[in-house]
Amino acid sequence: MASGEPKEYSSLLQLALTILVTLTGLTILIVGITMASKYAPQPQQQPLILKVHSLSVSGLNVSCFLISASWDITLLFANQNSVLEISIDSFESSLYYNYSNPISCAVIKAMHLGPKKQRFVHMKFNSTQCGEEQPFIDDRVLEGIKKDEIKGKLSFLIGMKLKVLYRTGILGWDYELKPDCPKIDIKLVAGTGSGEVIFDPPKICLIPLRN
Repeated sequence: MASGEPKEYSSLLQLALTILVTLTGLTILIVGITMASKYAPQPQQQPLILKVHSLSVSGLNVSCFLISASWDITLLFANQNSVLEISIDSFESSLYYNYSNPISCAVIKAMHLGPKKQRFVHMKFNSTQCGEEQPFIDDRVLEGIKKDEIKGKLSFLIGMKLKVLYRTGILGWDYELKPDCPKIDIKLVAGTGSGEVIFDPPKICLIPLRN
């Protein structure tokens, strides 16, 4: 009988360790699920806020195929969440004339927003920002820009796709977001190819929260 006691004790110890490991794993799983449901970004309250504050254009000359044109746009990126951190990968943004015609692009560096933090980002659109390949602009679009230039008023849209990581502690959620920014109208100073507009209040971009 005595020789069997160590084996019985060893079996009980293994059983106890197995139960302990199982209970620990279940506890970690339950805590993880609870934290994920508590802190995960919610569609009804998107943590990321994006606002267009100003737009200026200079060197607009359709006769030169917009080679010398430059658009400067100031946007506010803000994190309204008090727990989550937001990381946004470097991205390329396009500037559209009349909703659907890309005419220039800009490259924006990666950024980080801590809880309840914000930063202003200056986006410069011109013929050098996106390397050698620029958006193709056909004659119809150039003619439309020329007519609007004569009228002294042009309309633009900003387009972008963002790869965003929301994170708190070891938990993280990846999203690909496509902000929906409103149309931007700008008046030109006659004969200069230049203009500037500051929005008060700033124009808000909607950011649907979808995986």
